[in-house]
Amino acid sequence: MSEDAAIAKNLETLKDPVRLQILYFLIENGRTNVGDIASQFKITRPAISHHLKVLKDAQSVKSEKQGQEVFYSANTRQIAHALRELADKLDMMDSSSPKKRRS
Repeated sequence: MSEDAAIAKNLETLKDPVRLQILYFLIENGRTNVGDIASQFKITRPAISHHLKVLKDAQSVKSEKQGQEVFYSANTRQIAHALRELADKLDMMDSSSPKKRRS
């Protein structure tokens, strides 16, 4: 996957408020199973599982199976990397834009 595709996938994934709240929950609470995550939200466990799958596909969360349970944790390094790449590209494009050079 190209760097731009990875950035776009992260932004697309994080635009959903529930996914963002799940991510915040995982950052604050660390490694957590689906049941504990679902208990914090007013949506069904299958809906939470769907959001976690989307987050996992975008590499925003990591999962680890332990027996019958799957535990999730935020992949903050990946998220920060994608956002940093976007910020760096925007800064570079802004500083090299023709409007900026004329000023």
